Amino acid sequence: MHFADLLSPEVISIGPDWSTFEETIDGLVASLTRAGAIPEPVGREARAALRIREGTSSTAVLEIGVGVPHARLPGLAAPLVALAVRAAGLYEGAPTVPIRIVALVLSPARTTDDHLRLLGGIATALRSPALREALLRASTPQTALGVLHTYL
Repeated sequence: MHFADLLSPEVISIGPDWSTFEETIDGLVASLTRAGAIPEPVGREARAALRIREGTSSTAVLEIGVGVPHARLPGLAAPLVALAVRAAGLYEGAPTVPIRIVALVLSPARTTDDHLRLLGGIATALRSPALREALLRASTPQTALGVLHTYL
């Protein structure tokens, strides 16, 4: 299964006005909550776990302007993915290095292998310059989802 199969337009943010990692995480987790994928208490736990994980080691792939923040949480039934895209950048992975595409991943705590496969699939897919360029041109969540299904 490709990560695009875990996405819906409700959890894809195109051009949000976020400018920090924290705003990006908060916005993506909020989209999962609004979509009914997780309840708010799990959202709070997810935000905390994502910040802790990022504090340990950055999940940004600076050379391609992509971030893949991720965490494993008890109580999740299945992996969840949310996506944000902004040509001007969502946050800086390092000074003057904008992160333009962020795929947030939350997985059940017990699924280490599936979690790693999902992260690997995202990293492999987003290494494609053509895919990244097409995502950055997408003007709606539906278009972004279509781009992903075309390239994957």
